[in-house]
Amino acid sequence: MIFFMNDVSLHALINHWRGMYKALEHDWQTSAKDLGLTTAEQHMLWIIHFEKEVTMTRIAEVGLWDISTVVQVANRLKKKGYIQTLKHDNDRRISYCILTNEGDAIRAESAKYHYKTLDYLSTLNEDSNFIETLSSFQKKFNEHFHGRDFVEWIERTSKIQGPEDHDKKTSTTR
Repeated sequence: MIFFMNDVSLHALINHWRGMYKALEHDWQTSAKDLGLTTAEQHMLWIIHFEKEVTMTRIAEVGLWDISTVVQVANRLKKKGYIQTLKHDNDRRISYCILTNEGDAIRAESAKYHYKTLDYLSTLNEDSNFIETLSSFQKKFNEHFHGRDFVEWIERTSKIQGPEDHDKKTSTTR
């Protein structure tokens, strides 16, 4: 079946998606702001947590950012004492980011935040097919626009709970 979109359905699609994103974004901004972070800073802390030791290029790939954004956010997090950057032993052009104890503590604190959007989605779980269908759609959509590596990263990191789980993934070595 071919889906043809007219101006009215395009208008509805765009604005319904934007409205959903704004609700999630509000939760995310509130949780970050309460900890003295931006959403980008909070997101980067989580990426570094999942990867343990990660290049700025990899942060850009999975964060869906431009490398210049990663450098700016990393510099702010370094000033706050939440991350450190280390140079590659054999190639000084490559920098790795790691969390400091303070950075890991604030990242862990951000996990305690209550998200209203998740509350609402849990009410839809009565129709178990809905959540499965939504998840399947998200994976297909992201694979189309951001690639298989991005989707696999989400799947892999969604299984990591805490520091003890880091051994379950392949870590980058310097």
